[in-house]
Amino acid sequence: MTRTQDAAVAFAFGALAGGVAALLLAPEKGEVTRKRLKEGAKGLIEHGETFACEVRGAAEGALKTATGTVRRQAEAVRGAVAEGAKVYREELDRAHA
Repeated sequence: MTRTQDAAVAFAFGALAGGVAALLLAPEKGEVTRKRLKEGAKGLIEHGETFACEVRGAAEGALKTATGTVRRQAEAVRGAVAEGAKVYREELDRAHA
């Protein structure tokens, strides 16, 4: 797992453990506890959505960078091969002349 995935899993387990602890240790009425859990779940969902957007953006940026690098390298290889072929043909012409 990547560091980001580890962090997401740790966050999810922490949220789950916190929810369980809140249910078991809640001194309030069930209605109040359910309301607080619902609000906490909404916050968790919002945080997860934000995290997912950040990860998506980072992945898209990395993909664009990698794509650009590969294209530049492929173009450099094409140029080198073309130059090599040109020099080879010139040498053949000199040898036959």
